[in-house]
Amino acid sequence: MSAPKLVIYGAGGGLASLGRAFGMLQEEAPGCMEIMARSGQDLFDRKQVKNFIKEAAEADLLMVILHGGKSSCPFFDELMGAVNAPLVYVHPGDEEETALAKQHTRGMDHDIYSRTVLYLKHGGRENWFNLLKSFLPLLGVPSLEFDPPHPQPCQALYHPSLGVFENPDEYWAARGYGDEDLANEKRPIIGLWFAQYVYLEENTEPIDAIFKEVESQGCLCVPILWRRYNDPLLDVKDTKWVVENYCRHKGRPLVNAVISTMSFSLSLLCPGEQEYLRDLDVPILQAPMLMVTYEFWRETVEAVTPMDVSMSVCASETDGHLISVPSATRQVAEADPMTGARLFRYEPLPKRISKLVRLTKNWARLRIKSNHEKKVAIIFHNYPPRNDRIGCAAGLDSFASVALLVDRLKEEGYRVERTWDDPQELAREMVGALSVDQRWLTPDAMAERAAGLAGPELHKDWLRELPKANSDNMDKDWGSSPGELFVHENQVMINGVVNGNVYIGIQPPRGFIEQPEKIHDPYMTPSWHYLYYYRWIRDAFKADAVMHIGKHGSLEWLPGKSVCLSGTCYPDLAIMELPNIYPYIVNDPGEGTQAKRRSYCALIDHLIPVMTNADVYEELAEVDNRITDYLQIKDLNPQRLKVAAEEIWEAVARANLDKDLETDREEAFQDFDAFLEKLHSYLSECQDSAISDGLHIMGQVPEGERLVELATQMLRVRMGSTPSLREAMAHEMGYDLDQVLANRGSRDPNGKYLTYGKALEAIHQHCLDAVGSVCREEAHQYEDSVAEALKFLAEILLPNIEGCRGEIDQAVSCLSGGYAPPGPTGSPTRGQVDCLPTGRNFFTLDPFKMPTPAAWRVGVSLGDDLVQKHREKTGEYPDNVGQLIWATSNMRTQGEEMAQALYLMGLKPVWNRTSGRVEGLEVIPLNELKFPRVDITFRTTGLFRDALPNLMQLLDKAVRMVSALKEPPESNFLRRNVIREVGELEKQGMSPEEALEEASLRVFSDPPGTYGAGVAAAIDAKAWEKADDLGEVWVTWAGYAYNKNHYGAKKPETLKRRLKHIKVLFKSDDSREYDILGSDDYNAYFGGFVNAVRMVSGIQPLAYIGDASDPDRVKNRTIQEEAKHIYRSRILNPKWMKGLMRHGYKGAGDLSRTVDNSFHWDATTGVIDDWMYQGLAEKYAFDPEIQEWFKEVNPHALHNIAERLLEAINRGMWNADPETKKKLEEVYLEMEGEVEETTV
Repeated sequence: MSAPKLVIYGAGGGLASLGRAFGMLQEEAPGCMEIMARSGQDLFDRKQVKNFIKEAAEADLLMVILHGGKSSCPFFDELMGAVNAPLVYVHPGDEEETALAKQHTRGMDHDIYSRTVLYLKHGGRENWFNLLKSFLPLLGVPSLEFDPPHPQPCQALYHPSLGVFENPDEYWAARGYGDEDLANEKRPIIGLWFAQYVYLEENTEPIDAIFKEVESQGCLCVPILWRRYNDPLLDVKDTKWVVENYCRHKGRPLVNAVISTMSFSLSLLCPGEQEYLRDLDVPILQAPMLMVTYEFWRETVEAVTPMDVSMSVCASETDGHLISVPSATRQVAEADPMTGARLFRYEPLPKRISKLVRLTKNWARLRIKSNHEKKVAIIFHNYPPRNDRIGCAAGLDSFASVALLVDRLKEEGYRVERTWDDPQELAREMVGALSVDQRWLTPDAMAERAAGLAGPELHKDWLRELPKANSDNMDKDWGSSPGELFVHENQVMINGVVNGNVYIGIQPPRGFIEQPEKIHDPYMTPSWHYLYYYRWIRDAFKADAVMHIGKHGSLEWLPGKSVCLSGTCYPDLAIMELPNIYPYIVNDPGEGTQAKRRSYCALIDHLIPVMTNADVYEELAEVDNRITDYLQIKDLNPQRLKVAAEEIWEAVARANLDKDLETDREEAFQDFDAFLEKLHSYLSECQDSAISDGLHIMGQVPEGERLVELATQMLRVRMGSTPSLREAMAHEMGYDLDQVLANRGSRDPNGKYLTYGKALEAIHQHCLDAVGSVCREEAHQYEDSVAEALKFLAEILLPNIEGCRGEIDQAVSCLSGGYAPPGPTGSPTRGQVDCLPTGRNFFTLDPFKMPTPAAWRVGVSLGDDLVQKHREKTGEYPDNVGQLIWATSNMRTQGEEMAQALYLMGLKPVWNRTSGRVEGLEVIPLNELKFPRVDITFRTTGLFRDALPNLMQLLDKAVRMVSALKEPPESNFLRRNVIREVGELEKQGMSPEEALEEASLRVFSDPPGTYGAGVAAAIDAKAWEKADDLGEVWVTWAGYAYNKNHYGAKKPETLKRRLKHIKVLFKSDDSREYDILGSDDYNAYFGGFVNAVRMVSGIQPLAYIGDASDPDRVKNRTIQEEAKHIYRSRILNPKWMKGLMRHGYKGAGDLSRTVDNSFHWDATTGVIDDWMYQGLAEKYAFDPEIQEWFKEVNPHALHNIAERLLEAINRGMWNADPETKKKLEEVYLEMEGEVEETTV
């Protein structure tokens, strides 16, 4: 007679302990039972699942141990339906699992069930052993004596050879340390957190390796075993207890830094306990134990699984951990002979652990070393590498910020020789020293101005430090070390200035502009100078920490793995083990996350610039006034209407507004009132747009009217449950805001104002007045929703804005080895005011929760509006389209772009009711769709690919699902197109399977391990002759396909086949804090996309930009409309320009780059009309006041503006009149002389 069979499905681990326990049982009672155990990793295909279900159906007892609900056992319902065993146990865990346990557990009385729960809760070999013995009577086997569930330590101090101690005094006594030893302020003491299951599963090798390395590097290691999450059945201490008893000693701080190998988030699962991490106030470095094999991590740039990103990286960021290097990989053992389960063991990564400990030790030393002894390197970014763009940082006055930071460092006792009351002086000093602009100085002069020179005695050692594979690749790209870039007489020249113990320098150029022939090579290595620059900072200047100033540099974008980098990844080679502190704008979660994960930084977010309404100005104000006069005349003196209409048209023509409205005089006068309504609506929309007013300065908050403006913009849209002040104010004044916005140009039927547009101006002014009264602490008479919004302003928003003064405090705290407290990220003017106060280490949403239900609703609105807009323009549904999809906007909106994509394809996310995670996709039936399923080709960024890897997989899954639906071609454009291409490929000799795989490729991105589009560098380097050259660059960088079978397969011709059929492109934006002319990335990716489609298809596609800055009122514009809208509201607006002029050199550099960005867009798409170039020339180059200002603060900027505008003329992009060209040439030559004089 065969022994009874126990079948176990275990999703949460413990199977190794089970195997050991069963071995013990077999020794005591041979043949008493059979056990078959499997985990999700064992059941990797349908055949394996079917076999398991068959075995389970024949079992005498089935145990199912879930970990995350049904999603951890995808075949759960099928399994339960097939099992007939009288004994079934489903382990209760979270809310969903408890419900499943109640529904499916059978054959156990309450005592047995409760005891089983405790055995598994406590875990470990002994508890499994006694659990198995306790089951024997249930299985009809003679019973054996068994012990009750044995509590295991849920938190304890650990030592590799001494074991675990829950009592700290006993632990330190066993290690031979007294109170005086632990009070030693010179020896770094490093805490080491690891999960309880590592101990219970007897897999402490990675922890032992870290312990050994910490001690070998002269530090004291304090390993802490920690279950961490509350459980009413277990003796789990809270975070406060662990910190007080294990991370402090006798009430005094003990550890100087912490290494954490733990997954998941403390703050999300135990709200409030994160405060104790803040109280501990030491840097916590995350060293993930990966779920991949060593071979996979080492050999691939993918390196990690989406679950690694979610659980070990993203989750830990919510606790303020600093992402560092991996500490272990998971190796697959042979099947357990006792249970048949495949077992996994974590194995340490010795070289990475050595790096981890060096980095942690340096963070710890920041707490030990006196400020007077510390050295700090402050690094400006500089792209393009020109002297007008030193200190480039989105939304930040980097020079004013650094001047304040240096002041503060001096106050804190750092050795600083000089400070700068005027940031302009710091800018002049940086330009006057060695910079990264090589155009103006001879090599001898460059060497004379260098802050330092690194001769062969240094750079030969640095070369030996580099892995051979890297140095070989650098040899190919840059010649033998040290190369030629910034090298003079075999000495590496270091830019910047040394100011006592503070070095202020400029990040070296990435190299594409210096070697334009390499623009088609995304894998081009950084130069020798790039890596040696950081080694000079470490070894010659001997910096204790570096600080990169503002969004963003190039280090975090160098080739290599996405996260959990190896020693051959270039970001790792550059930053080495230098503690990195990185002030970063709060509204860019994607690129900030890249910096956190690939440069190991403590990110300190900073406030956005003040936002304000654009208003009308100059020629726009003239047209607006004439419209007002016309409407008043129409009521009072209709005989003058004809003259007034002519005056309006003349003003419209002078302002080139007829180009914006795509009309002419004849069409306008056919129905002048309708034209006037359209014109007035357009002006109102421009006037009502939000634009920035200057730049932010770290540690400063707006005051007076600028505070009123910013707060009013922040209250413009809903903030969670808090109503929109604007909408509430409209209601208070008797208006429906949606009606006002939809009919701006129409007469106001209430008669209060001439038009709805004028009513909107009044609503905005009332909002300003109301906010102003609160800011001035004056009483107000508002009620209901207005009062609710103003209460939120007074009690939450204004204090949080005031809290942004702590940005420099937090930066200085990090320089002293302090904790970087986490906080949400987002766009403050889009209702995401929980990202305030700034000065925190921002984090993002779990990517598995994207898109959220809220994001889904906005994505649906964007999709509907896009289809409607396209049908209005063409009369057709969008058919074959391209979508640019970014990580940043999805992270900021929790997945709105993803939601839009899925909705256009006729799919909907399926959310787990408990966790909120997206578990799958649901097909929207044809009869519920408003339009046919759209065929979308996706161009994702490398950041999207790496930060949101599960969404890459979801996109591919969506394509496969829709293309497999047996639907009519007129209802499913994707299926129709895939079938057509399969037929074509089969005719070329492909098998049906190969043809289907090829025809289904729709997700494209950068080559694995790289980032970018190549187009911006090509334009800035002038490495192009015609637009097709830029199109080829775009295809080179974008032509890598990703699906379940390919991770970045090189497929440029496949991409071109897609481009050939694309007629429509779209990209959605969610904030007016950015726009398509505010950054070269928009054009490089989206303008490049448009241009590539034109190059391949010969047809200029329609391209749309979605505007979801108000998620309740989305809309789409063509790129032509969007460019003109931005020109009218921002770029030619004196209000915006004067805001930047307050910031001297940095403001001038931003104006210079604005001209670059316009030129970039015109190079790819032709969206910049002649009048727009003329406006740039008149306002940026010819205006006498502006000219004088440029000459005073940043002559390099005016030189670049004139050069760029002349390039547009010379390339035939701008048909300028001869007089304009002559004036530009005069400005260019004058500025070239001035620049040479001031620089040389």
